[in-house]
Amino acid sequence: MSMKSTNLKRPYINIINEKGAIIGNGSNQGWFSSAPWFNVSGQGCGIISSVDACNYIEGKRIVSKSQYEIQINDFARIIVFTKLFMHEFFFKKYAIGITPNQICRFMNRRLKGQYKVSYNGRFGHADLLDKIESQLNNDLPVIWSLYRPRKKITLYTFKSVTREYIPAISTNSHYVNAIAVIHDAAPNHPTMIKISSWGKIYYIDFDEYLKYTEGSIISAVCSNIFLIKKLQ
Repeated sequence: MSMKSTNLKRPYINIINEKGAIIGNGSNQGWFSSAPWFNVSGQGCGIISSVDACNYIEGKRIVSKSQYEIQINDFARIIVFTKLFMHEFFFKKYAIGITPNQICRFMNRRLKGQYKVSYNGRFGHADLLDKIESQLNNDLPVIWSLYRPRKKITLYTFKSVTREYIPAISTNSHYVNAIAVIHDAAPNHPTMIKISSWGKIYYIDFDEYLKYTEGSIISAVCSNIFLIKKLQ
């Protein structure tokens, strides 16, 4: 089987600690769990995905955790209701989280008119894989919203020795960043999307994703991608 892939043109961003050691392939919302971070650890995946994407687009290869803290605060400053949307109500069971519109507003502001960021939700999943690959070919990461009420999707890790994809975790509501598409990845996984999430690399089976969202009007809109285009 001949494997084919579509990748970003540069290595994805790394996060380093105060000693210069790499602690994440992309950032991890779980690092920001103390009181000043207004529930970023619980509901901050949208902030992390958008800040990670901006860092990559701006050409940053290495970002320190302390620099990243400043960027989270910049998000809250630009999107004025961030802390309200992140607040958990009803005995800490429910929070709205960051919306696609807020992510677009933040990124369009931070990227200063050099790029146009929009949400693909109203177009559903038609040509979704083609859109992901087209954006990666333009060296732009793809922010991907995963959402399906009461149904979860599996995120896999890759075992290079045996070339197996191993189920690792599952989620029903999360933002991740797609950084590669792998065709003919394995006999039981024909198309895998390589993603950054929680500071690690995972993989999503695209056929499983389509089944995960199948038959849900809500998921057609709420589980979708952000389109990033460079302006001339």
